[in-house]
Amino acid sequence: AFVGSERELPIASIVMSAQVIASIHGWRRQPGNALQATGEKLKLPSSQAKITKHDDPLWVTVEEALANDSADKALADAGAALQKAKESGDKKGQATAMYLESHVRVFLEDRTAIDKLAATMKEVAELYKAANARNEELDVNKDTMEFLFLNGKKDEAEGVEKEIRAQVKSDKKLEAPTLLDLAAVYYVLGNLDKAKGLVDEATAAFDGLKDTAGQSQASLAAAVISLSQQKFDDAVKILDKSMQAQADKKEKASIQYAMSQIHCSMGTQGLGDAFADLKKARTFMQEAGDKEGELEVLQVMQELYASQNQASEAMSINKEALAVTQASGDKKKEAQALLRLASANLSSQNDIEALRLAEEAESKAKEAGDIATEADASSSCAEILLRRGDKAAALKRARDLLALCREKAYEPGQASAMAVIGSALLNDNNHRAEGMRCLQDAVRIFKESNDFVGLYSAHFSLANAYFGRGDLEDGLAHAREVLTCCRRNGDKVNEELVKANIERGRQYAAAMRLTQAKKPSNENAGVLLPPSGPQPCNMKYSRIPGSLLNIVAAGRNYWGTPRTIEDPAADDDRPPCHTIIWAHPMSDHSTTQMCLDFMHLVGAMAKNEVSKIPIIVQTRGVQERWCGGMTQGNMTSVMAVALWGLIKTCRTEIPQVPIMVLDFAHGLTTAQIPRQLKPPLGVPETVFFNKQRWEPQLVAVKSLLRADLKRDSMQGGGAGGGSTMDDSKKQGGQKFSRKPFSWVGPSIKMDYCWYTQEWKAVGAAEGEIITSDPVVPVRALRQY
Repeated sequence: AFVGSERELPIASIVMSAQVIASIHGWRRQPGNALQATGEKLKLPSSQAKITKHDDPLWVTVEEALANDSADKALADAGAALQKAKESGDKKGQATAMYLESHVRVFLEDRTAIDKLAATMKEVAELYKAANARNEELDVNKDTMEFLFLNGKKDEAEGVEKEIRAQVKSDKKLEAPTLLDLAAVYYVLGNLDKAKGLVDEATAAFDGLKDTAGQSQASLAAAVISLSQQKFDDAVKILDKSMQAQADKKEKASIQYAMSQIHCSMGTQGLGDAFADLKKARTFMQEAGDKEGELEVLQVMQELYASQNQASEAMSINKEALAVTQASGDKKKEAQALLRLASANLSSQNDIEALRLAEEAESKAKEAGDIATEADASSSCAEILLRRGDKAAALKRARDLLALCREKAYEPGQASAMAVIGSALLNDNNHRAEGMRCLQDAVRIFKESNDFVGLYSAHFSLANAYFGRGDLEDGLAHAREVLTCCRRNGDKVNEELVKANIERGRQYAAAMRLTQAKKPSNENAGVLLPPSGPQPCNMKYSRIPGSLLNIVAAGRNYWGTPRTIEDPAADDDRPPCHTIIWAHPMSDHSTTQMCLDFMHLVGAMAKNEVSKIPIIVQTRGVQERWCGGMTQGNMTSVMAVALWGLIKTCRTEIPQVPIMVLDFAHGLTTAQIPRQLKPPLGVPETVFFNKQRWEPQLVAVKSLLRADLKRDSMQGGGAGGGSTMDDSKKQGGQKFSRKPFSWVGPSIKMDYCWYTQEWKAVGAAEGEIITSDPVVPVRALRQY
């Protein structure tokens, strides 16, 4: 079974989360900044600052419209609010409406609005200043500063920074948070040294004000910058110093948790310190009398022990967490602790104890009315029963859970139940369509609910089911999803398990191909999945920030503007700019289905409205025996000879579609194939074998009528059966000559009129990789 973790440990290497990205965008800016948001991710989840949304009705309306991809509605609402604020003389409302309207226009990639954004933001800041809205004025000025920096206007941006610092210089309480906000701007821009200097200034300002909360916030910001510079020891020292200055036990525990994350990010050498930090964090929570905080720390410790395959320590921590929840009398927490303890027992191969604990967790969750924990516990019970071989009991429990979750409209529980049902049905028969449909439905629900572990567990079951049926391509599609999950989490155990299953699936599919024809793909045929093809996109506008597009446009201008002149004949005789690569025969395939698909492609390309784009067909091992190959590829690859015949027919009947065929040796790897030299123009068929490039040639067949005739039958000779004149000389006999008689002359219509195709080596197959810069591209124009 696929082994997963319910929750990933946060990694201290700074990753821009959705919260951080949202704080960078101007119109989505919330209280705080990117630097603070990243620092909050280091703290315990229960200790992280809650993000409060804007309470302005216009702001809420615009956010909802943009979230629903209704940018036109958002623009109309902002414009109407701006007109109304102008008529009423509301300076603050006018500034807010103008701010939102300009950012929606930028969101819509309005180039005029982007070019005038700095001037518009300056006008908005003046309106906020007239309305005595100082905080909003500072926020807009920081947005302007960041925009100018991103567009390369460094002098103007530094001028805005000086204005901001001058505004807050007289107010020490406002100066320190503003310095942190300015540091966040430089942090986003990647100028970490400048950001570090501003954080140090803010730390000194908070120290002068004796502001403990501000000092903790500045310390987290300094630690984040040190982590971005890969200075782990400096980050730990900063947090340790901050913890010594704290009097609040819960805050101390949260800082210890942050230090444990940093030690975890240092690899195996920091694990010991990470465990020590977590034990100190638990001690601080106990001294503060915070049972929920203590449980949170215990859960983190259990997950860390489990990730290091220390099952006994993880089970001991789970028992301590269970004792804490039982003492608190919280049935919901107790059920969750029992479920974690059952998972630990299951990892230790103690199925009986795990089943007992899971059933007890289900009972406690039902008493507490917690459908989520109840569904998880019931699903765990069904999985344990299935693991023990009791399929009937597992199916009954899973179907009961499915009915309960449908009644309660709880989709994650439905997905878990369907995954168990699908696995149980496919254990008896890999070809049961009901089991496949259940797993497909589970994948869909897991994907919609962002259940990472459940999604890849269902993918794992589907991959094994397809491999067992011999459907190699469908199985590989799901196995790749599982491998992606394992590599992202660094899960080497499950990664090797999936690789072994893939290899067994390949061997089983190869064995089946010897006796059974390949069946069409169930998923690609639409039997289990919705119809393929272009799906409607729910996003109407691009969400890529305009500043990034400007950077991309600047990079695209690296080539400059090519010198071109218009040529009326350019569109007629210029070579095509695109090529279709048809490489289905390079992998496992059904020959009949492949030929049908190719005929559909050629038929579509033969239409008048489609330009003459060439098609390159790649095969493997078809012509190897004709080019001196001593061995032959697998039967599936050789069956592509049918496609060669189809292509010859297509060239005759549909000559307007250029088709080229390339055949490679079956032993070439995917890294060697691209190194084969491309054939010259006008060569429709090329074969690459024995490190040589082969081309077909038509040669005359030797005379079939004269093949078995003796020499004296074709020209004058002497006496004796088949003796020649030279022989008569040696024998010293009578010398005479007779008139030659041609039994079959060269004028016979059925002789010397047959031709065949032979393959001739014309040069080396491999060449050097091109390392020079590509040619400057031009569109439908010639370059001179």
